[in-house]
Amino acid sequence: MTLFSLYVHVPFCVSKCGYCSFYSRPYDDASAEIWLDGASREAGRLAGIWGGKIPLRTIYIGGGTPSVLPVSIWKRLVHVLDEAFDFSGMIEFTAEANPCSLAEGHLSLWRDFFVTRVTRVSLGVQSLNDNELAWLGRRHDSKTALTAIEKTVSFGFDVSADLMFGLPPQTLPSWRNSLRSVVSAGVGHVSTYQLTLEPGTPLGRGNPVLPDGYPFYRFAQWYLERKGLAQYEIASFARPGKECRHNLAYWRQENVVALGPSAWGYIGGFRSRSAATLEEYSAALAEDRFPIVEGERLEGRSRGVEAAILALRTRQGIDAASFAARFGGRLTEDVLAALKKIPPHLVRFGNENVSLTPAGMRVGNAIWGELLELWPKT
Repeated sequence: MTLFSLYVHVPFCVSKCGYCSFYSRPYDDASAEIWLDGASREAGRLAGIWGGKIPLRTIYIGGGTPSVLPVSIWKRLVHVLDEAFDFSGMIEFTAEANPCSLAEGHLSLWRDFFVTRVTRVSLGVQSLNDNELAWLGRRHDSKTALTAIEKTVSFGFDVSADLMFGLPPQTLPSWRNSLRSVVSAGVGHVSTYQLTLEPGTPLGRGNPVLPDGYPFYRFAQWYLERKGLAQYEIASFARPGKECRHNLAYWRQENVVALGPSAWGYIGGFRSRSAATLEEYSAALAEDRFPIVEGERLEGRSRGVEAAILALRTRQGIDAASFAARFGGRLTEDVLAALKKIPPHLVRFGNENVSLTPAGMRVGNAIWGELLELWPKT
């Protein structure tokens, strides 16, 4: 039986962070009702096409800030999902949260859902240095973040912490302290992201000079491995068995159903994005239309090249036999030939797999750029 992953986009925050380019808006009860009604309509249409409840392997509720939703809305959201999706084969349910809006009521509800319980909580910590948090415009301080981690761990959830590097006020000692502190607090998964500023964001308009992120990323690779968190994909480290299965679905080109405004989905080679705003999203569904506004279908060689690039984001890399079975021997030979031109300290050729070394992960964009040369010419 085909199992799907589900991504639900919650488009609400307490306030917009200066670096964020994802779609979100301030939370209010009326907008939440509009969003929930749209999600219910969209989920119902999807189940109707499937011919019944859609079987799920993973759920990821992200945003925005899902923890700004009141407990009452969370209860109704899960009932909406239960009407359209089958949870019986599900292995992972992740909810994103920010330290300043996460309440004990959320944790109690997520643990005790009678339909299906949340298994992972992904916390947007970003830093455990108060000067860095202030520069980012985050609404929490380091003490609030650590308290949120410890409380979430105490409820029995698998906990992931997002951390950001390459901030102007950041130093290697402060970066080490953030890494050390989240690990000591009990997280089993850490995602590290280099700060990038889109031109339209408030911080981006200020055009600050950002430090070189390379030494911070390299230190994270060295430090987290020593602490028992293996790098299993380009940005994430986890203890054995604590990898995010939902994220791996993207890197393996598995089917991901999208729900909510500005949500991206991927089904059978077709990648799509829903309407960018809550107004456009709800208007489309009120007219009994799917809210998809952008999409592309990948087939043949283009789908194979993308599959190779995505696989190289992971520690496992490309399984040559499986890749050849999906995309043919010719493309497999072309991919392997391109990777053999890369300096050998960056790429590891095993008996069955080819993957990036830790040094290769640090220059992954350049390596993937080489594979893009294999994209079919139009």
